[in-house]
Amino acid sequence: MIDTVAIDSLQGRDVARVKGRVVAIQVEPSDVAPAFTVRIDDGSGRVDAVFMGRREVPGIEPGRWLAVEGRICATESLPRLYNPRYELVAP
Repeated sequence: MIDTVAIDSLQGRDVARVKGRVVAIQVEPSDVAPAFTVRIDDGSGRVDAVFMGRREVPGIEPGRWLAVEGRICATESLPRLYNPRYELVAP
């Protein structure tokens, strides 16, 4: 397991682990490919964790604390991690 870093320090293409509170969830409608997007905030910034091929992930809900790990994809809006490893954690 790698050390947790602040979201505002993420760089595209790096492999990183971040921890924060789930502040929003987006589920794609049934007429498009399944994707479950979780927005995580650690106080320094926000990142989206996108679980492709899923419409839900057990245990992940708004307000829950989560650690995610994966390769960072830099986008024009928020950085993203696609199909990250995840762990439900305490604040």
